[in-house]
Amino acid sequence: MSQKRIVVKFGGQSGQGINTIGKLFTKSLNKSGYKVFAYREYPSIIKGGVASYQIDISNSLIGSSSKYCDILVAYTPETLNEYLPLVKESGIVIYDNKDINLTEDQDAFLKNNNITPIYLDSVSIAKNSGGTEIMSNVVVLEFVWKILNLKPEILVEEILEHFKKKNVDLEAEKNSIMGGFNSPTYRPELTDKIKIPKISEIFKKKSLVISGNEALSLGAIASGTRAYYGYPMTPATSIFKFLGETSTETGILVKQAENEITAVQMALGSMYMGTRALVATSGGGFDLMIESITCAGITETPLVIVLSQRTGAATGVPTWTGAGDLNTALKGGHGDFPKCILSCSDVHSSYTLIQKAFNISEKYQLPVIVLTEKQLSESLYTVNSLPNDLPIERGLQDGALRYEITDNGISPRWIPSKEKTVYIHNSDEHNEEGTSVESSEEVLEMSDKRMRKMTTLLEEIPEPAMYGDRNASIIFVGWGTVKNTILDIMEDNKDIGYLHYEYIYPLKTDKFEELISTEKRVILVENNQTGQLGNLIKEQTGYDFKEKLLKYDGRPFFIEDILNFLNM
Repeated sequence: MSQKRIVVKFGGQSGQGINTIGKLFTKSLNKSGYKVFAYREYPSIIKGGVASYQIDISNSLIGSSSKYCDILVAYTPETLNEYLPLVKESGIVIYDNKDINLTEDQDAFLKNNNITPIYLDSVSIAKNSGGTEIMSNVVVLEFVWKILNLKPEILVEEILEHFKKKNVDLEAEKNSIMGGFNSPTYRPELTDKIKIPKISEIFKKKSLVISGNEALSLGAIASGTRAYYGYPMTPATSIFKFLGETSTETGILVKQAENEITAVQMALGSMYMGTRALVATSGGGFDLMIESITCAGITETPLVIVLSQRTGAATGVPTWTGAGDLNTALKGGHGDFPKCILSCSDVHSSYTLIQKAFNISEKYQLPVIVLTEKQLSESLYTVNSLPNDLPIERGLQDGALRYEITDNGISPRWIPSKEKTVYIHNSDEHNEEGTSVESSEEVLEMSDKRMRKMTTLLEEIPEPAMYGDRNASIIFVGWGTVKNTILDIMEDNKDIGYLHYEYIYPLKTDKFEELISTEKRVILVENNQTGQLGNLIKEQTGYDFKEKLLKYDGRPFFIEDILNFLNM
């Protein structure tokens, strides 16, 4: 089926309820049978600035955003200034703020592009319906809902369910909602302008609307995680929030540490004692955890860290997306030690890879870093279902020597207890018994043993996934959420293929080297400035990408970014 999409964007300021109304609209669309992808932008301030919530609506599963919208709801003059240029030809602009006065340039843009401006006095509608000023948001929601020619009952139900526990006059809320639906401001020609995709009955089956962090959290629960230690840091914080809110049902210990160093050391201690524990953070927090990661490497203690990426060095642009932390995950830490790096790209991989991370970490007794991105962490996706759970592999085995020298690099692992053989466990180099050593021969022997894990692990992990026609003339190579954008445009562009890396380190290269042996146009695509995966590939294969599509402005790859590149 050819992919069709309609895009609705709500824009206002932080603290104005944009996130709430966006989620309500998204969930209601899903219940109506549509496939959605919801993406939010917001500044790193509590109130003010320009924030938006965009919902891409389709007749098939999508995982990316368009740069442009069909309907813009602008709550502030600043929002209109920011997003008006992104309204498509023959689109609609709705505003309910009397302070919004169109400039001459804005008025000319509307007329030149056949865009219909609509002033909706939502506050008056809410009050006349027996509601309050704050209920004006739901008036606007229902007005947009009617433009899309959707039945009001589903949206009404979703809104009332949301406010049921918030000490709100539900009757007044309902009347305000219907006030938006029945507003005389509505005209049938508005619906004629915006043709929402038709959906077949077979696509109206129940589906989930879920964020990447929610999927990752559910995957952690499925993996047998029994503890979460964290320190709040956007965009990893919602993992903390989800596991905390569900801890009564799951029994998982959720604890806020005083800082990131303490959080990772608590996780390290729990994993050492045999309890699966998770810690999640973002760039600056990960920097503080690096010494503990090296400790996990040399002591051969399992450790799983989720690194949710955002834009820039230092504080950078903390509420915006990016994929610029691969180098940190790869190179962070002093000395040489084995590690594994996985990269999530969508809801399914978020759910599965966190389970795989724990299995690898315990089986191979090494740190595993799971990369995700703000775009994935906080966006909402429609999925038909979640993947099957993976079998839990603990890697527990008895043996005479805790750090026994083995051919595959994996030594016996047991949970410390009074029944087990006593051994020394510290961060110094050691021999098979755990006794600290400094002799040349013993240092070499133990270092080589640990690094043999990487060879063993490389045999287990899969090659990167190939999407599309292998004979396509253009092949993109990438990782992370860019996958979703490329797969979405491949629906209508069959001469495109995509090689996707999910297991990044150690790096499988056989399929890639087979690809570059052909005459195809091979293009590196990454959401960072330096092409970090491309540099790793070059380091291991010697291949230097001639074409690169790199984006590092805090925004994800929109479908237009790929299409414009192809049309250059």
